[in-house]
Amino acid sequence: MQKGSIYMSEVIRIEELIGHKDKTNDYKLGKIDSSYISGRPKIQFDGEDIASLKGYNYISSYTPKAGDRVLLQKVAGTYIILGKII
Repeated sequence: MQKGSIYMSEVIRIEELIGHKDKTNDYKLGKIDSSYISGRPKIQFDGEDIASLKGYNYISSYTPKAGDRVLLQKVAGTYIILGKII
């Protein structure tokens, strides 16, 4: 497995650790904005035409790159990038 890449088994384990139940609206797919260089990346969520104005936090094992397709999970009213979809 590539560093920063995730598999569904890891997502399930993360849910177990933080006590989340399976809720489909807790997850979103998107793409790191093509202009991303550093910091918290902006996301173009699936079904939207432009990237978010907000930058999103990500887990430490993932290094964002412009154009990456990513999985995000809703936590405390915002989304956290869990990693790149491969």
